[in-house]
Amino acid sequence: MPQTIAEPTPTHQTMRALVFDGTLRLGTLPLPAPEAGEVVVDVLACGISRADVDMIAGRRAVEISPAVLGHQFVGRVSECGDDVDESWLGKRVVGQTVPGCGRCGRCRHGFTWQCEQGLKTGLGMGLVDGAFAERTRIRANSLVEVMEELDDVEAVFVYPVASLLKALEAIEGAPPQRVLVVGDGNMGLLATFMAHAKGHTVSVLGRHPSRRELLWRSGIGFIPVPDEALQRPELILPEVGDPYAYVIECSGRVEGLELAAECLRSRGRLILVSDHVGQPGARLSFFVHREIEMVGVGTGPLQPAMDYLATQVVDVPALVDTRASMLDGVSAFERASRRGNLRTILISDWKAG
Repeated sequence: MPQTIAEPTPTHQTMRALVFDGTLRLGTLPLPAPEAGEVVVDVLACGISRADVDMIAGRRAVEISPAVLGHQFVGRVSECGDDVDESWLGKRVVGQTVPGCGRCGRCRHGFTWQCEQGLKTGLGMGLVDGAFAERTRIRANSLVEVMEELDDVEAVFVYPVASLLKALEAIEGAPPQRVLVVGDGNMGLLATFMAHAKGHTVSVLGRHPSRRELLWRSGIGFIPVPDEALQRPELILPEVGDPYAYVIECSGRVEGLELAAECLRSRGRLILVSDHVGQPGARLSFFVHREIEMVGVGTGPLQPAMDYLATQVVDVPALVDTRASMLDGVSAFERASRRGNLRTILISDWKAG
């Protein structure tokens, strides 16, 4: 897709967006037009993810400038390109961030969200413009229709839920299994409540004591981790107790990965959700010494995640700290990047400005 060029004033052929060119700001861009096999979506809401914050902070590469970030979105189809079924018009949708080409080895084996070509053109990931804008365009074969019973904020959670359903698949045996979650940020809390809803016995290692009451009300154990314990895991291990067979690592820090490994029993399984972008590597000798198995989790198909959200077994709106206007997106990003904040959802209400 072509690089976007910011324009100074909006016209009937332009749209407003949050643009990033080294600095995040409100800008004006040409309206997107669908190519063959694509649709244009009027964005309704878009969540600020850890990846978005990392790109703004320079921890992830952004290869076009100016760029529109944002990949955890829900919107309504307003235009269809050639070779697209026009029954999509007017439907509320989410879209797979990585479109499948249908030809590569990963696609042929059913892992379309890991498409080798799609990983180079991931929507809103610094390569192709995303959804912090009035409109975005996306391949029609990556769309999933949003169920009527889900509101826009709930639908945004389809993306992290898709990842965490894959994480839960890595826990073998019937519930309850004893599971430890390392990290009490956005993904850590969602992983915790999803594992708990499945019937597992879950505890959390976290750095935010304010989470204690939220977790305890659901019967979930919380173990606070002081900063010094990140460098000296032996300080926290007496609080952890018996080693775990399964640890889900969601801390986003290399020190959290090493702490997670310390909490595993020999031949335990470390389920890695964080990718630790922009950080030096961890000491991995513990994998050999204690014969630990690690399972990496990226994302997964969106339809099973949509079906899961419809069951409402997890109250995902309770995990939202802030619902802000796209017009206030710069300030919302500043708040979302602060330690301890939960999920921030930007609502598309450009007409208000």
